[in-house]
Amino acid sequence: MKTNSVYLSIFSIVVFYIGWGVSQLLSTKTQYSLLSSLLFSIVFTGLIGCFIPIYFKNRFHWRYNKPGSNRIAGYLFLILAIVFSTILSGAFVKAIDLKYSWSLILKYILLFFPMSLGIGLFAFLLIPNMLHDWNKNKIKSVLLIVSISIFFLLSFYVDSLFQDMELAATMGFIGLLLGLGYFFLRNFWVVYLTLFIIMLVNTLADNKYDEYSYWVVIASTLLSLTILAFDFIKNRKSRTES
Repeated sequence: MKTNSVYLSIFSIVVFYIGWGVSQLLSTKTQYSLLSSLLFSIVFTGLIGCFIPIYFKNRFHWRYNKPGSNRIAGYLFLILAIVFSTILSGAFVKAIDLKYSWSLILKYILLFFPMSLGIGLFAFLLIPNMLHDWNKNKIKSVLLIVSISIFFLLSFYVDSLFQDMELAATMGFIGLLLGLGYFFLRNFWVVYLTLFIIMLVNTLADNKYDEYSYWVVIASTLLSLTILAFDFIKNRKSRTES
């Protein structure tokens, strides 16, 4: 069972990269057409990013959270990740200066809630459960943190269609900080919230998705929320039956 989960996890990560790369390539070639938006927001973020890791979670009986080892250290690394990626980078000030309307801010939230959720599920649910007993082995613990960092580096190198190594390296460093935060906290939802804040602020600063379809982001958000809802209902029934 453990061997199967490792192979399936590695295969799903490859599928994740392919889905991200194909959707980004199509978006670039078609200038964010409706088809490319549907591929990115429904197929990639919803079905690949959200459904696959949650399906594995239920199949292999994974859990979102584990008992933390050092919460203070964990929160410090997450705060450092936020400060580095939003304050020191200037992204927060730039996003404020753009003076977005509340309607546009809501669109970005709806767009990057499922997007960051998909990345977070792979980084902080699938990878930790792929490395069995990492919390009992120092070498595996280091491998976990490095793996999360590399996952972020490769993800955003694919996102740039292999054009922006500086962005990839920066996200690899942020992934390292988030990985350290997860290592000490071992709480998926807290680390995911940190990732969501980082991605939202930086995307607002980039100002690239103002024309993105509102209906597509609503559909994508509803799809991800539906998958989460079914997971929570299933888990609640399992606890009740046991």
